[in-house]
Amino acid sequence: MDPSKTIGIDLWAGQARGIHENRQTCYGTAPRVVMPKPMRQLFIGAYERFAPLCREVDEPGLALLAVDEYTGAPAGLVRLRARFGRHVAAIVGRHDQCDLFLDKHSSLALRHLAVVLDPVQSWSRGSTNVHYRILDLRTDRGFTDEHGQQMRGLSAEGPAFMRCSGHAVFVMPVGDPSDWPEAATDAWDMLPERVYFDELRGDPRGSMTNMPLEGKRQRKSMIFRTMGPRDTGMGLVDRGDLAGTLDIIGPSLRGQLSLGDRALRDGVLIGRYARCDGAALLDDPSLSRVHALLLHVEDTLLIVDTASRNGTHLPGQRKARVIAFDGDTEVHLGKQTRIRWRWTA
Repeated sequence: MDPSKTIGIDLWAGQARGIHENRQTCYGTAPRVVMPKPMRQLFIGAYERFAPLCREVDEPGLALLAVDEYTGAPAGLVRLRARFGRHVAAIVGRHDQCDLFLDKHSSLALRHLAVVLDPVQSWSRGSTNVHYRILDLRTDRGFTDEHGQQMRGLSAEGPAFMRCSGHAVFVMPVGDPSDWPEAATDAWDMLPERVYFDELRGDPRGSMTNMPLEGKRQRKSMIFRTMGPRDTGMGLVDRGDLAGTLDIIGPSLRGQLSLGDRALRDGVLIGRYARCDGAALLDDPSLSRVHALLLHVEDTLLIVDTASRNGTHLPGQRKARVIAFDGDTEVHLGKQTRIRWRWTA
């Protein structure tokens, strides 16, 4: 190299100048980038498919609609009817036991989201007054709100729109057939404004400040961002927060998990997979990798079966999606595992 030059070039890996033919320039096509479609376009495009099914429901409940956010094709719909005195739940994922089964995008976890619908306090036909929560089941991707902000959980009393691993998910209260007019654009215009709790102090107009209100119902859907099941290793009991213990009895192992109240309200995952709590205590091969979600809602401790293959049930009863712990309730998981919950005195 000429020492007078200010730029030094070293040729490595057998490269050499002047001894190879100069090849002809090749032109290629850049990969096509497909952008997700806007939520309004997805809703209106799928409306004709799902609206008649929502109109059929004249009891309080929820409709969960999934639409492929790239093609706009409706991917599935689940309707949940609220019940008096007991919770109802649905699981969203790529496992064939899920209530909302979505198999077109591999980035969706086998068991991705849990939707828990609270009991109704009073029963009236035509009512859409329901409260629900959605929790990410400690997946790598979680989900985002309609504007792309990452979320691990939410609770709401009105519509909530999400994006989750290639899908737009519309969560909409049902029960009043008049909420579903013939025209899709009219239905979109009737949707209440979604207002996120953590934006209220910064912007009292909510999260969709550009939505004109003239001709729309003067309603707001209040959406509260929440936590989801804690990452393994974060600890399940905060200082002075012990709520109780979960006894686990398997084919040959038995043990105990101490759980704090805040962890229970975030959700505790039970299963053989590393992302679950207490996996080292489970020696039953009939258990699913993510088998159940333990969740404290208001004054009720629930165990939600997360679309397991062999189910969750009370002794002598059929498999159930949701079971409420009551006193010394013993719950069976899979074929050979039993669990009992004991509150701290």
